[in-house]
This record gives sequence, structure tokens and C-alpha cells, in this order.
Amino acid sequence: MKRLLWIVVMGSLFMGLHAQNQTFYDAAIGSTQEVNGTARFMAVGGAMGALGGDASVVAYNPAGIGVYRSSELTLTGNIHWTNTSMNGSSPHDELSANLANVAYIGTWLNPKNKGLITLNFGVTYNRLKNFSREGRYSADSNQSMSQFLAYQTEGIPASYFSESLFKQFNNEELGWNSILGYKAGLFSETGNNNQYLSHYDKIGGGLVSSNLQFSEYGSTNEYGFSIGGNVANMLYWGMSFNCDYLLYSKQTAYQEHMKDNQSFTWNTLHQIEGCGFTYKVGLIVKPVNWLRIGAAFHTPTWYVLNDWSSASVSYRNGSSFSNSITDTPEAEGSFYLQSPLSAMGSLGFVLGKFGFIGIDYQYRNTSCMQLKDQYRSLQQEMNDACKESYVDTHAIRIGLEVKPIDALALRVGGGYTLPNTQADAARYYYSNDVRCDVDYYNTKESYNVTAGIGCRIGRHALDLAYIWQVNNADYVAYGGAEPVSMRSVRNQIALTYGIRF
Repeated sequence: MKRLLWIVVMGSLFMGLHAQNQTFYDAAIGSTQEVNGTARFMAVGGAMGALGGDASVVAYNPAGIGVYRSSELTLTGNIHWTNTSMNGSSPHDELSANLANVAYIGTWLNPKNKGLITLNFGVTYNRLKNFSREGRYSADSNQSMSQFLAYQTEGIPASYFSESLFKQFNNEELGWNSILGYKAGLFSETGNNNQYLSHYDKIGGGLVSSNLQFSEYGSTNEYGFSIGGNVANMLYWGMSFNCDYLLYSKQTAYQEHMKDNQSFTWNTLHQIEGCGFTYKVGLIVKPVNWLRIGAAFHTPTWYVLNDWSSASVSYRNGSSFSNSITDTPEAEGSFYLQSPLSAMGSLGFVLGKFGFIGIDYQYRNTSCMQLKDQYRSLQQEMNDACKESYVDTHAIRIGLEVKPIDALALRVGGGYTLPNTQADAARYYYSNDVRCDVDYYNTKESYNVTAGIGCRIGRHALDLAYIWQVNNADYVAYGGAEPVSMRSVRNQIALTYGIRF
């Protein structure tokens, strides 16, 4: 509850601003990636930053395009299913399929084979992130969402709630979740200086039975144009200009049942969609035949995003069991997001014609994300919350490819990413929020294990990969609620066809 008080007090400092529709948790949505792309890249855990020669490596180290000595066309399909368990509940499955990679790499060869030996360009599509998953849990506790709503509404004139519902929704000093909570009888006036008492405290507390379920869907996709080359078979360089498309949607239903038989269901929907631009540059150096050293730098992605949200509460009061429902209008807004910049260092050990070992390290300055409103003014309070709540992210990836014969490749890999969120981070609320989705989650560590096989016959290649990825987080249903453990296990199968010419 101490954390709850901090959230609400901080939010109350900004009453009188225009109604708000973004939180700093939205910034993280456009700032996360997974190991996706071609089956070969996925099978070695994405650890190819110093090796190149693959269409998905270009999304990490553009110098990978300089390694090509012939043109290539690739196409990758991906099937993935995610099992999400919360609070020890049985996992809930979410199955989907998508196009993970399409790429064309064109190569110009210098007939003199000196100086600039090749000049390559590429047009690529890579899926960077899949959001699809569903989760649910049930729990009993000695606290209620009605307490959170009552605390958040403190200081708001009680006279506002006597206005028509239309005026309430258009009052820029009144948060929409306060409107829904009041209409559902989840808190009431105390008659003392605009103070409110939660229904839970009014009936003397007791055990609260709650149920929550949520579903997420969407993806981040990158469309890129890359150019690079090979200098004297010792230095490979590349750069890429990328357009990222982001679509994210989350729907949540939270239900409580109190000891006096009052119950309610809080339904919310929030969606973000938009595009961004990123520039990437990279180098690969080959000091000796068996060693490759790679480095890459990615600018932040500068997004222009639109978002929509809506909510409703259905409630049943006391023993009368009368059903009622209140809906919000749809809230629509736009904002600008600057995602983290990224830097990567890589090592590649080439085992002659028999394969390679790749090691990649990637750094992202997650704490430096920035949000701007529709007028391009910094949302300073949210940006300060980013610095306090997020930490810079570090990831390590390791992969191995072994070729027992020239036409066959066996691959394994794995990776580990540190959390990007402080363990005690809490969502930051404005008193006049038009957003009613009060749940959030703090990411913890993630890791994956990968494997695959590849076959090349003449100009044709067929690669198959499987990736097992675990993402852990603490899920919070509303400000001040006890966190619930959330574990999502994503399984992916990718198949790539490629042809070189």
C-alpha cells in the first residue's frame, strides 16, 4: 500500500493537464526484440554478428551483407505457440503463424578481385518481435482494487460525480477509472474534504476472490535497405536504413467478488500502432582466417505512434444481484517515442569448412527512452519515471554450426538477457488519465535454447530451426496489488528456403 500511495500522490501533482493517454510502460513495448528471422540465424541463437552471410544478420550487424559473394533470395515461415502460467496456474496456450523473413541480396563482383572486392545491397523484411500470448489466474487476497480507485480519486471534488456522464468524461480534471469506479459503487464520499472510502473498507475488509485474464497480440516488423562491401577480404562494412512497423494490442478482464456478494468485472482494451525509423552501421574485421571480429551500432528508433483505449465495468451490487454496466468512450491519442540505442560486439571462430562458433554481446540503454506528446513536447514526468524504473539491458548469445559433410549443417545455440525493469518499478498515474487499464508487468530475465539443421544442394538451401524461449515477469493487476509471477514459454519452428545465384 505504501507503493500505491506514492503512485497516487505523484499523479495528483499533475491535475489540470490535458487528459493523458500514455504511460512510460508503453515505451518498453517498442523497445524489445527476440531472436527471429531466418531458420539458420535462429538455430544458432542469433550469434552471427561477426560471421554474416545471412539475411537476418543484417538486422543486427549490417556488415554481414559485405560477406556475401553471390546474390540470394530467402523466404522464412514461422509457427509459434506460447504457454503462459501465472501464479502457479496451468499454462494457457496461444498458437499463431507468420512470415518471419523475406530478403533479396544483390552482389556486384569486382573482376580485378582487388580493393573493393564486392559491393552488395539488400532489401529485407525481418520480424523482430511477436507479442501474441494469453494468461489467466485466480487468487484470494485481503485487498481490493476498490482501495486503489478510492486513493486515486482523493482530492477530486465530489460534485463532479453528480454531473451527467457526458460531462464527467469530458472533464479534464477527472480520470476515467474514477468515473467507472464511482458508477460501480466501488468507493463513495466520506463527506470530508473530497475524501473517499473504498467499498472493501466500508464493509470491514475480508477475503476477496479475484480472477484475471489478458490477451496480447501484435508484432514489430522491420523493413530495411542495406548496402555494404568487402575490402581486400579483410574488412567488411555495411549500413542499413530501416522502417519499423509496430502493432500492439492488449485486452484485460479483471473480476473481484467481496464478502457481501458485491462483484464487478473491469474490462479494458488498449492498442498502439505506428512506424519508426532506425539507422544501423557495422564492421567485421578478419585479422586471420579463423577469426572474425564484429561491431555494430544502432541509433534509437524514432517512432510516431497512435493509440486507442476503451473500458467498461459491469457490476452486481449486494444481495439484489442487479446487473449494470458502464462504458467509456474510445480515447484516441498520438505520441512520439525514442527507443533505446544499441551497441553490439561479436566474435566468430571459423572452423575451416567444418563450421563456426559465434559469440555476441548486445547493450541497450533502456533507461534513456523518451516520450513526447502529440505536440513534440517532452513528457518529462514519464521520462523521469523511465530513468527511475528501467535499467540498461545486456544480452549474450552463443551459437555453433557443425558441418559433418559439405551439404549438411547441424546447429545449436542459446542466449540470456538481463531484466530491463527495476524489481520495484510501479506504474505512474495521472489523476486525469483517460486510460483505465491499470495492470502492468515488470520483466525479469529471459533466456532461450535453440537447435536446427540445414541442407544445401547446389544453389538451393533448406533450413529448419526450433527455439525454446522463456520470459519471466511479475504481473500487477492494479497499483498496490501483490505481484503475481508470470512465466511465458514460447516455442517456435522456422523453415527457410533460400536460393543463391
